[in-house]
Formats: sequence, C-alpha cells, structure tokens
Amino acid sequence: MREYQTTGIIRVNCGYIGLDKHQAGARRSRVKKVSDGIYEVLQPIEFKAGEKIKLENPDKITLARMYCLDKPAAEPAKTPASAKKPAAKKGE
Repeated sequence: MREYQTTGIIRVNCGYIGLDKHQAGARRSRVKKVSDGIYEVLQPIEFKAGEKIKLENPDKITLARMYCLDKPAAEPAKTPASAKKPAAKKGE
C-alpha cells in the first residue's frame, strides 16, 4: 500500500484501506479491521481534503484528487543507445 494525502473530497467504495485509529473510529460502522491499521471497506466512505490514507491500487479518478506521499523507488540508470559500442566485425 502507498500513502496518499487527499487534495479534494474522495470516496472509497470497497477494498482495503490503511487508516489511523481516529479515522477508523469515525467510520467504525463502515469498516472492518483486518490487521493493524488495515481495514476492509464495508460501505462507501468519504474523505475530505488533507486526510492521509493508504491505498493499494486507486483508480484514475481517485488518483486525480490525491498526492502520493511515498518517494518513488529509484530506477536503475539506463545506458543511452548512442553510448553502446557496435559489435566488432570479423577480420578487424
């Protein structure tokens, strides 16, 4: 799960979500605790702008109203195609 901060009102209809104790307590009739900090959404829940939540695979509409707080993993450096040496020809 990745951590996000909402920038607008979002609605989560189903799936699993990471919440802190206060968020889960306010929505206790709509979520079911699965493990520490992870809850299953039983009924649609909404979040106002500025709330921090964790989601596994949010849809594009939801992503448009959130900012990812996790730092992206560093990608390995790629060698540009122009820097590659051509293969040696026979007889050289």
